[in-house]
Amino acid sequence: MPDSGTMHDGHGQRLFDREPAKIALAFLLGVLGALAARLFAMPLPFLLGPLLTCAAASILGAPILALPYGRELGQVVVGLAIGLRFVPAVVFATIAMLPFMLGATALMIATTMAAALIIRKLAALDLRTAFFATAAAGVAEMAILAHQKGADSDTVALVHLIRVASIVTTVPFLVAFFGENGGIDPVPVAFRAELMPIIALFIVAVLASYLVRRLKIPNSWLLVPALIGSLVAGFGLGPFAVPSAALVGAQIVIGVWLGCRFRRSLLGRLSRVTFSALVTTTFLLAMAMATAWVLSATTGLSFVTSLLAVAPAGVTEMVLTATAMHLDATTVTAFQITRIAVVMTTILLTLKIFERIARRRGAAPG
Repeated sequence: MPDSGTMHDGHGQRLFDREPAKIALAFLLGVLGALAARLFAMPLPFLLGPLLTCAAASILGAPILALPYGRELGQVVVGLAIGLRFVPAVVFATIAMLPFMLGATALMIATTMAAALIIRKLAALDLRTAFFATAAAGVAEMAILAHQKGADSDTVALVHLIRVASIVTTVPFLVAFFGENGGIDPVPVAFRAELMPIIALFIVAVLASYLVRRLKIPNSWLLVPALIGSLVAGFGLGPFAVPSAALVGAQIVIGVWLGCRFRRSLLGRLSRVTFSALVTTTFLLAMAMATAWVLSATTGLSFVTSLLAVAPAGVTEMVLTATAMHLDATTVTAFQITRIAVVMTTILLTLKIFERIARRRGAAPG
């Protein structure tokens, strides 16, 4: 970074031009942010503290860099933690919720179509860029598809980043305000008794996720470990539980990764898009709260569990919030995974429907 205050080493080289130093600085800021967030009793402090601290530092031009594969390794930890809760009774209870999962997903798809029409008008985007920018799926997957379909992938990535960061930052406060401790605690297991099996599971999960990534399965770094953990739990090979210290570390790494994604140059260049993204994110969150209210009334789930289940944000972050509040994290995981699976398998069909609806409303394709 061309900053007059940049530090130099003994050879006159810029210290923070080196990736390890940038990674170390980002992690230091993340830890300090986590401690500050916990000091001020912020919900989900080990995720939100690093996210906000590193986002601010990145926007201000600080030479920080997220740990390569850090978010993926953090997702492996979270995936295992959730998968190990899928004992047979939980699996059967989750399957019984499938109709509600599909219904909530269909409503979310309709909501994102409406959001696409809103952001198209506010930011003067073409139809396909607006569609991929608001689709309820992953940042990387939507940016790649947008590029393949001739849309503006940079704009798509920015809108998704703002949506995820805004909802991840807002929803924990809503959960803390509307809800209370759900009373669902992990099975207590002696740490020494489970250390070696947990390390072995982590290594297997990392290797499996790395191999499966070539299949382009969305959220494979979360889903594959969750599947491995659920198989272990389902066959009664435990009880095992991921240590709380590992979950704290995973949250910090994920928060740092999210924060480092913000860049002042991109936000400035696309200021109109940034504002429009905030407007559409507010709309999506309001619709998610309405959906959660209906879901809670029809299923008996608590409102906050329902909100985490249908919130259009990252699976990992919503599951972490549920875990921190001792809510039903397995149900949240199942709803979020169902949403992503349906959206990703129907995205091109949904695009055609969206374009047809937009043209009937008199919208030009550009």
